[in-house]
Amino acid sequence: MRLLHYTILSLVFVTFISLATANARCVYLQPVNIKIMEVGNMLSWSTYKEVDNKFFVIEKSVDGITFKKVGDVKGAGNSNTIRTYRFLDFALGERKIFYRLLHYTSDGSYTISETFIVEKNTQNNLMITSMSSTVTDKKLSLTIRSSVDARVSFVFKNYKGKVIARGKKKIAKGLNALSFNCSKLPVGRYELTLIGNNEKEKITIRKVKSSEMPRIDYEVKK
Repeated sequence: MRLLHYTILSLVFVTFISLATANARCVYLQPVNIKIMEVGNMLSWSTYKEVDNKFFVIEKSVDGITFKKVGDVKGAGNSNTIRTYRFLDFALGERKIFYRLLHYTSDGSYTISETFIVEKNTQNNLMITSMSSTVTDKKLSLTIRSSVDARVSFVFKNYKGKVIARGKKKIAKGLNALSFNCSKLPVGRYELTLIGNNEKEKITIRKVKSSEMPRIDYEVKK
């Protein structure tokens, strides 16, 4: 199978969203890689440590809000050694896809990884490669890849198209970690547009109440 283009990169940390009483923990050795191939997208990842991690569920979305299961991979259970996993999603005809991994425990609870984004376009000079989550109550974190040093403009619009907030951010050539304070936005669905390098990047996010937001933990392999 012929590799069509790039590997997705993300932040050096991995974000975990803990749901219910989940005790599963996965410390990643490196971020999830996504390779676009002729028959679909190949996801690969390595863990440094796993605690009660029975299996991974791979989910994807075309809008970043509604996710569906596309497959699962057996986990190591409990492990303190490096483990490597792969999954091929037969994604054909989908230009932009959001992926995330769910880590299931023996009692059925789970945690969710950060969200990774892949686009079938090799000409992007400005691209969002990953984000903390498409649902937030306070903070939205993005990883952006830029081909040059630039100043990026951003605009938040509600579902009616009304501009709620706007501003500018400086970014450098390469990977950039950007954060946006969403705490003052009313609950609802929003479209975030980034403009820079003569290109536009758009994502949809959902602002929720703090009582509806699961606890977020950050895991770093030191």
